[in-house]
Amino acid sequence: MNSPYCSLPSSLSFVLVAMMAAAAAAETVYFGTGGNNAGQPAGIYQSNFDEESGKLTQAKLATKLKGAGWVTKHPVYDVLYSTGNVNGEASVLAIDVSGSESIFLNGQETGGGKSCYITTDQTGKLLISAQYGGGSVSVFSISGDGSLGPRSQLIKHGEPSRVHKNQKSAHPHYVAISPNNRFAYVCDLGMDKIVVYEIDHNEAQLKEVSQASAIAGGGPRHMKFHPDGKFALVLNELTLSVSVFKYDAGSGSLTMVGTTEALTSAEKSLNTFNSASEIRIHPNGKFVYTGNRGHDSISIFQFDSASGELQRKDVMHTRGAWPRNFNLSPSGEFLLAAGQDTNSVTVFKVDQQTGDLQYQQHSSTFVPGPICVMFD
Repeated sequence: MNSPYCSLPSSLSFVLVAMMAAAAAAETVYFGTGGNNAGQPAGIYQSNFDEESGKLTQAKLATKLKGAGWVTKHPVYDVLYSTGNVNGEASVLAIDVSGSESIFLNGQETGGGKSCYITTDQTGKLLISAQYGGGSVSVFSISGDGSLGPRSQLIKHGEPSRVHKNQKSAHPHYVAISPNNRFAYVCDLGMDKIVVYEIDHNEAQLKEVSQASAIAGGGPRHMKFHPDGKFALVLNELTLSVSVFKYDAGSGSLTMVGTTEALTSAEKSLNTFNSASEIRIHPNGKFVYTGNRGHDSISIFQFDSASGELQRKDVMHTRGAWPRNFNLSPSGEFLLAAGQDTNSVTVFKVDQQTGDLQYQQHSSTFVPGPICVMFD
């Protein structure tokens, strides 16, 4: 039997192919929001991003939710996890997004205050939450349908470094999972430490095995592993700098190689307040980007994966105020920067040879109070 598509006019065939290519290039983007939502409902917003044109569609409310700051996704299931409030209690929530409308699965109280960051391990067996204000880390098992089991562990962090005025108590801010899925690394801004835990996936438990010291008064905020699996890069919020660590996959230990400024003293002096927000590594491993609140910019670095040397090469204004978060598109062709105070997300083209950023004119899209940018 002949295929019915054989009789299609060539012009129509071309249109169909173009439509299929456009659909394949579209990426779903979720935005966690917080604080001032410009009069719009608080919750998780969703857009589509075209990897070919660099266009971002108008953001729509996907899930109405108070306290929906940080968002992450299960590595297998179409389930989102979000920070939030349930019956007035600081919680983490599971949301089914497999259909046209999101469905709330369940929520579990953190037991340690408001969560500022959540992540799953690479297999999706457990979820870990960092509570900045509570100085604690919570662990939850994940069920077969993606829902969250009862909290299996609550860990209180130790003594702060007290170097900076914001370091009067422990402040866990981020959890990174090692490339081999054996270890969880908690950046504690108050302690000036990265606390290393071994993961028991079956019991949803963490066991501390070591600590790595950050620079004094640096305030480690976020951390990313380099694609080659040999280095980890830590963003210091208080000093607006990046520390490079060698990573030992066997023991999980970190050894500092060096630290590079994201902004010069002269650049920082232009603003009454400065604070680093996020760090991302390009998929090719050659370029590193960090966000600067106050200066409202993205710092661009070149990374030498042979030596671990990191050099800052440029700074790009984000065209939005208070870039609390930003992310690279899956292809690494674009960077999306969230301006929390301007309720905006702006798009930049990434030069694949140099890592330089080019602002895409008229790309600013309204998103109320964006503080997390996550590609599906």
